[in-house]
Amino acid sequence: MDSTPAPAGDTAAIVPIRVNRRPFSVAPGVTGAQIAALLGVPADNAVVEAQGADGTLVACALDAPAPLAPHVEFLVTRQYVMGGAPAADGR
Repeated sequence: MDSTPAPAGDTAAIVPIRVNRRPFSVAPGVTGAQIAALLGVPADNAVVEAQGADGTLVACALDAPAPLAPHVEFLVTRQYVMGGAPAADGR
């Protein structure tokens, strides 16, 4: 299981969360950017949302601590996706 390191010697501070349905264990104070990094999504292209108590998604700031509670669900998506075939050279 991938995780953000917890403070040394403080295993009680580990919080189990789910990101895109995958389990992770993180330390309190983890930011939205760090949650996106768990999935390999760069912060400049990430959208991080936490599932609220009523099931709605609430946007998380990338540079601020994420709202943590045991087993909270996060959704990480990309702002844009680059894909397709290479451009033709015009010949």
